[in-house]
Amino acid sequence: MQTINEALGLMLGELSDENYADTLAFYRSWCEAGGAYLEIPFDQIVDAIWNHRGSGSSIVPSHGRIFHATAHLILRFAKDAQLSHTLAPYSSELQERFCARTLRDFASDNLMIAQYKRDLCTATNFCADANLIAHWANLGFVGETVIRNHILQSLIYHPKLYNHQVFALIILFTLAGATFEAYADPSVVDCCFELLKIHSAAYPTCYNGYSSSYVERMKAIQVRVPCV
Repeated sequence: MQTINEALGLMLGELSDENYADTLAFYRSWCEAGGAYLEIPFDQIVDAIWNHRGSGSSIVPSHGRIFHATAHLILRFAKDAQLSHTLAPYSSELQERFCARTLRDFASDNLMIAQYKRDLCTATNFCADANLIAHWANLGFVGETVIRNHILQSLIYHPKLYNHQVFALIILFTLAGATFEAYADPSVVDCCFELLKIHSAAYPTCYNGYSSSYVERMKAIQVRVPCV
């Protein structure tokens, strides 16, 4: 069973626009046929996504690549799994459960990386989680209270930013800036940008050699209120 779980997880980790339909169809057929002679765990799908959420994402924090190339496909898969009659028994409230799990680990990993000064090479899942949270925030799966009181605050509780926190803020404001502007405390948003400005001035060499200039990216970030 473990081998099957790993194989299914790897398929989700290799999602692309080209293989999406085939991957979803394979999951449906496997659950339909496999369910007849195997005991499929309730959390099979959410665990498969969770364990491979950073795979195939193109995220390499140590080289400045922080945006998840297939985050939209992961969320699409979760949505389609919930709507599928075949996958429904293993997909009840899949997006809500996956989102809650991601928020918990995002907060925990943020603290652990800062506390133990882990290398950014180990922060792939943290950046993947930030990408997913940004998409979920835009789609309304993250509660307004969480956006207003928790996510940004968890990244700026230190008097200075760590690199992984810089990356998370860039991801959140780039992908969901309008959402955070609409619901977050303006003073918190201002604090985020002030800390980003201080970080880029204090540690300019940490941006050297990356695939793009984070200093310029921070200057280019524009938070806009969504049109009504």
